[in-house]
Amino acid sequence: MSVAAALLAAVGCVLEAYAVVCERRMQKHRRPGVSYWAATLRRDGGWQRADLFEPQGLIEQRRAARAGMLGAACWVVALVLWVASPPS
Repeated sequence: MSVAAALLAAVGCVLEAYAVVCERRMQKHRRPGVSYWAATLRRDGGWQRADLFEPQGLIEQRRAARAGMLGAACWVVALVLWVASPPS
């Protein structure tokens, strides 16, 4: 089980890295005049705001969110498997 936990944790790391890459791509598609801080430091985080991001930026935002959530889920399952596995 610890091998499966390690594999899931590694997949989670790859997914989280991909989420960061997508988030950086998203920032390249801000609307003219919208700063990084204006788009990011908001209560809603700029989530699905067409007034802040162009359509391609919103696509990247969805990719980043999906990858981030899947990565977090992999980490949770890996932790459960690691805790549940008997000591060697």
